Amino acid sequence: MASRLPTFFISHGGPNLLEDKGKPGKFYEWFGKLIKDEIKPKAVVIVSAHWQANGKGVSVEATEGPLKLIYDFYGFPSQYYKQTWNGTGDAPLAHRVSDLLKKRGIPATLTRRGIDHGVWVPLKRAIPDFDIPLVQVSTFAHENMEEHIKLGEALQPLRDEGVLIIGSGAAVHNLHDMWNYMNKPTPSFVKNFDQKIEESVVKLTGEERKKAVCNLNQDPGFRKCHPTAEHLVPLHVAVGAAGDDKAAKVLDDNFSTIGWASYQFSNEDKQQKTEL
Repeated sequence: MASRLPTFFISHGGPNLLEDKGKPGKFYEWFGKLIKDEIKPKAVVIVSAHWQANGKGVSVEATEGPLKLIYDFYGFPSQYYKQTWNGTGDAPLAHRVSDLLKKRGIPATLTRRGIDHGVWVPLKRAIPDFDIPLVQVSTFAHENMEEHIKLGEALQPLRDEGVLIIGSGAAVHNLHDMWNYMNKPTPSFVKNFDQKIEESVVKLTGEERKKAVCNLNQDPGFRKCHPTAEHLVPLHVAVGAAGDDKAAKVLDDNFSTIGWASYQFSNEDKQQKTEL
């Protein structure tokens, strides 16, 4: 793996991902092996859709040692609320993250909150015996996509320091209409928006890609796919951190009004890819 680590946007799903045997589950098994056997990061910095800051800036999880799990999901079987996982916080890295953000004019508040299911569920599915230091960063309180690009740009230097940057959200996330399309073909607005993301992310790089993903909110299907945008803006963070790197779609799957598309950004000519 090159000295500059790749960055990822992943679609994380609910806690039932832990037992999923379909494409998402197989993807996360691949992702875990890739992290442990190929990327081998010194640490992980992850931005999750399930932590939105208060105020103008962002928040940074600064716990040193074991991280508290937040069970921020509802209506699932009881076993999911008893899950444990040995994620470990890295306070010095949290301070490094805060410094990088402040240098780019982004207010950053250090806190000890714990990690939500947008972090621990996909990472536990990927690496059950996770032993890599971890820092979670919130999104902004707002949906401004350009500002989330800037957040990713501020984190980009960490890639040269052995840190893996991950944006965790969902390519499509409409829980309100999910049951209406259950056991039916994937609705066209989901397919069309998913294709729009892929065209913006994979076919373009650099400033053109940043502009394209910031224009996703102009797509006719945007609000059908994202009634609120908190699950999409982690993509913008990943795009900002990626810079001019090429992208590959590493997971392609949809379920009702939930889109699982996930992307890898790397400066290597030959990227790691799944066949999913």
